[in-house]
Amino acid sequence: MSVHRWLAGSMLAIAAIAAPWTAHANDTYPDRPVRLVVPFAPGGSSDIVGRVFGEYLQKKTGQPVVVENRAGANGIIGTRYVKEAAPDGYTLELSTNTTHAANVSLYKQLPYDAMADFEHIAPFGLSASVAMVSKESGIASVRQLADYAKAHPDKAFFGYYNSASQMSGELFRLKSGAPLKGVSYKSIGNATSDLLGGHIQVIFMEYLPAVGQIPGGKLVPLGVTASKRYGAWPDVPTIAETYPGYELDFHLGLVAPKGTPAPILARLHAWMDEAAHDPAFVAKLNELGMEPLPMSRQEYVRFSREKIDYWARQVKAAGVPPQ
Repeated sequence: MSVHRWLAGSMLAIAAIAAPWTAHANDTYPDRPVRLVVPFAPGGSSDIVGRVFGEYLQKKTGQPVVVENRAGANGIIGTRYVKEAAPDGYTLELSTNTTHAANVSLYKQLPYDAMADFEHIAPFGLSASVAMVSKESGIASVRQLADYAKAHPDKAFFGYYNSASQMSGELFRLKSGAPLKGVSYKSIGNATSDLLGGHIQVIFMEYLPAVGQIPGGKLVPLGVTASKRYGAWPDVPTIAETYPGYELDFHLGLVAPKGTPAPILARLHAWMDEAAHDPAFVAKLNELGMEPLPMSRQEYVRFSREKIDYWARQVKAAGVPPQ
């Protein structure tokens, strides 16, 4: 027997042995704990959605779902970690418009390809942010915020802690003509401390952290970044009501490393779809200011590509140079 024929026969034998094992592994998935990586610090919307879904998935599968925060570099650190993880379904990422859309235009060289390096499973939903100012500032509208910045350009700053909050501020600067300068923070908590201390004038904050600050009376909502008002805040206008053309929405989703087996992806998508139609889960999303967005995997891949283009247009319009 020739060496080539021996090698070919050996490979076929290995494949024959491996195929049933792989099928069995897919059928029993998950049979051990699943790691869900959130590429941002605890406390933000992405972290909370990750924990809510982790609890849901744990109840569905009977296996522990460990939420792991790997924050840093605008979500790049955690996303790269997931890219390099084994494609076996046991390391997943709660993806965001920052990690898999805006960063594509905000950075010259990402250590990952937002589409080619991942399996896009499904979105959790859409949300928007809220422009929040300190009550002590006396600013009561987005028009007053812009007027303050124009009158005090050396004291006009907005804080940001991810690309969503950064782009919200940059687009406001563009549409209002206010000379606001961005200040980068590692977390929303650090930015909020400086807002309360008067070191910055505004943060474009996710719905949940924003609504959590209002009962204390120290922060005031000026306007939402979405195209329509929040039902929970009917008296808070959209920024577009004052500055037409201003609109930013944000999404969260679930991705896995490229090469994750199709049967596992199908199972994860099915659980995501069930969650999107589960009244209790949807109610929790609504509490976060999110609307569920169920769709097929193919639709989500198209959606993800469209969002990359969407954020490219926003970054270009705001004149933000890539880092």
